[in-house]
Amino acid sequence: MLFVALSLTWSGALALEQRPVRWRAQLALVLLASVLLVGISNGPAGFAPRAVLYSACYMLFNLLTLKVFASSPHRRRLGYRLIATLVCMLILGQAGRIMLAMYFGHGELAGSPYFALANFVLILLEFAKILALIFVCFESLEIRLYQLAMRDPLTGLYNRRAFQEQAQQRLAAQAGEPVALLVLDLDYFKQVNDRYGHQAGDEVLVHLARLLHAQLAPFDALYARSGGEEFVMMLTVNAANLAPVIAENIRSALAAHAIQTSDGQQVLQTTSIGIAGGTAAQDALRQLVMQADMALYQAKQHGRNCVHSSTQAL
Repeated sequence: MLFVALSLTWSGALALEQRPVRWRAQLALVLLASVLLVGISNGPAGFAPRAVLYSACYMLFNLLTLKVFASSPHRRRLGYRLIATLVCMLILGQAGRIMLAMYFGHGELAGSPYFALANFVLILLEFAKILALIFVCFESLEIRLYQLAMRDPLTGLYNRRAFQEQAQQRLAAQAGEPVALLVLDLDYFKQVNDRYGHQAGDEVLVHLARLLHAQLAPFDALYARSGGEEFVMMLTVNAANLAPVIAENIRSALAAHAIQTSDGQQVLQTTSIGIAGGTAAQDALRQLVMQADMALYQAKQHGRNCVHSSTQAL
């Protein structure tokens, strides 16, 4: 039963981190450990070997659990550090239990007060681990709720609120460095919804999100769906000087091929992009957005499917 409980703790950690649970591997480990434990004599002489085997299996399951939390992207949060610390303490405690089993021989281990004390401390640590796991569950829920509040549910990109928060932080952290803001708007997108249906329109938006991922991956870019068919991107430092080239690559890549929808339709889609450039500062976002919006308006006035900057047509 203890091995099953430890296995479930491991699987719970995997599920919490949204990783696949390896039920077959867990069942195999539980059965192997249980068979080995049952195979040892139940008499006083077998007490120490049973204690060593149990502690070794206990350490193995806790090491697997520790690996999950230690590799989590949220490992620096308080709950994750707490659970990792407690699991490490449990592993060290079981290592001490093995040392006691090796020190006491000839059936003396069962009557050792040190062994009883070690077991009592390990039980307390196990209760503390359970409370820490509950804490981590609440932290994980908080993280997921925050992500839901900051992500566009259709494309998975940041939403307007998240972009503004992240952009303000970047502008403050990189004050004095060059920055470029790009505003992208899909041309005649309402006609896509009217002609092909809203499902096709959603697939066009998802396709553009993937295109932005591919085009902006080499750069330290911040990008989001700011609403409807409009997207916004921020490029800083060296990438800011490449903003016209990056924008043109995005525009040409979208226009080059028809988008295949799930119902077999071919959708030709173009986009207009406005660019504003400047110097990063804590209060520069609003001005950059206004200039980029004006450049986008100019791009639409020039026939759409083009890139326009706040100072120069491209």
